[in-house]
Amino acid sequence: MVNIIIIGHGGYAEGIRKNLSMLSGVPKYMHFLDLDPESDLDTLETNLDELLEKIGDEEILFSCDLFGASPFRVAAMKCMANPGRYMLVAGINTMAYIELAMPSELDLKELAKRSVETTKDSVKMFPEE
Repeated sequence: MVNIIIIGHGGYAEGIRKNLSMLSGVPKYMHFLDLDPESDLDTLETNLDELLEKIGDEEILFSCDLFGASPFRVAAMKCMANPGRYMLVAGINTMAYIELAMPSELDLKELAKRSVETTKDSVKMFPEE
């Protein structure tokens, strides 16, 4: 099973956890880590390293709030050090998180692709013109 680590700024990850707990439940393979205003990148990286050590040699899909921002860069470095075992997506939405919270037989790359496609497909405007 692919483990999922959600990382973001100022309560983003905790907000996703609370959101999922109301909508679909939070599976044990989902983990949440925030960069708080009083923390620095070293603290975020230390906390992430501790979490990765706890998870062990499993595949990891990181999900960050913003492409290119600090949490993204920290996760991207981990991906570069673990090619094929870690992947990263950024900016996915609640519908994609609900899908990620459901058990899946998809491999790491397929899971990452599906979360991006789900986000694209679920963004709508109402009323449509």
